[in-house]
Amino acid sequence: MIDIHKLNAFIAVVEESNISRAAVRLNMQQPPLTRIIKNLEDELDTDLLKRLPRGVEATEAGKALYQEALTILAHAQAIPKRVQNISKGLEGQINIGFTNSVGLHSFLPALLRNFREVFSAVSIHLEEDGSSSLIDSIINEKNDIVFLRKPAPIGLGLTSLHVLDEPLIVALPNNHPLAEHPDAIQLLDLEPYDFVLYRRLAGQDLFDNILASCYQAGFSPKIVQEAPRLTSSLNLIAAGIGLSIVPEAIRDFWNKQIIYKALKADTPCIAPIYAVYKQAAENIRLKHILNLLA
Repeated sequence: MIDIHKLNAFIAVVEESNISRAAVRLNMQQPPLTRIIKNLEDELDTDLLKRLPRGVEATEAGKALYQEALTILAHAQAIPKRVQNISKGLEGQINIGFTNSVGLHSFLPALLRNFREVFSAVSIHLEEDGSSSLIDSIINEKNDIVFLRKPAPIGLGLTSLHVLDEPLIVALPNNHPLAEHPDAIQLLDLEPYDFVLYRRLAGQDLFDNILASCYQAGFSPKIVQEAPRLTSSLNLIAAGIGLSIVPEAIRDFWNKQIIYKALKADTPCIAPIYAVYKQAAENIRLKHILNLLA
């Protein structure tokens, strides 16, 4: 391995085209510098300089070494700054997971935008998946933080931070009997009608939350079809197959042929969002994200 000090000396000689001037630039005597260049040539088994009457000139091999040496020294000089930036969370990567329904809420792009404004050199890796897979990704340290519709299971060494509560609303085909209802709709009034829901396997937390709200209102919804994604359910609603209960943010994605109404119930109809991460995580970039959520 070539000593970085030898490369620095060689760069000075090439740029000065004179060993004496290079020695002055390096604040050293000429004989030691001459020995350094000779050792470098011996080490590489090639001539790096042409000796001229009034100085030196890099050979073809010397010119190649000069370019490589510039790159190596620039990288070496950047290492301390990069290491410091990594330790401060100013560089590196943050891995963030979220469920489909969470990804539709405006808080997530706002959080990412605020993070990038402060930590522009940090790479953000995003992953959308089901809640069970996202919990596993935190345990296995594939993701640093995930956003779910329910807190993490107890006993797995995970922390759950409540971020917000999103109201649940009802999405109706525009020709539905309740579409002309002037006010918020009582949840129990939905009992006679067919439901289209986001598939439990894909959105377990939201699915369970909706069912729990219906049970608390005193009925079990008649589910006639499930959709693979929350946004896919809108096509089924628009087609008149059934109504659905959705997070409020969904109204920003589709309002053609669909009527949205507020819901009323004895227990508030909400879909919370939680940030879940490892209790013992020592990731400074994760701490930056948590500070923005505080």
